[in-house]
Amino acid sequence: MISSLNLCSVLENYCYSKRLSDKELDFLDRCWLDSLNTFHYNRFPNIAPAIVCDEAGIERGSYWITCNAAILDRLRPVESGKSRRARIFDALFQSGLAVTS
Repeated sequence: MISSLNLCSVLENYCYSKRLSDKELDFLDRCWLDSLNTFHYNRFPNIAPAIVCDEAGIERGSYWITCNAAILDRLRPVESGKSRRARIFDALFQSGLAVTS
């Protein structure tokens, strides 16, 4: 049941199974949208484990929300505009949680 799942468990399960149901993808998409909302945005996001970062194809030590965005971009790409990962980076940058090099 989706209501008993959380972002971390869905992404970790995906790393091992390489599968997500449509309901799980919808759930991850809702999590992504919530992470963009400044009122719901966790000011101190957690770091995802290496296996999730590796599966997302991003740098180890990245945030869960960044991993979620990268995986969604691969499995359910946006049709136009910025990718989810780019939009998450913008939100993290505006919050002072990401810097450009």
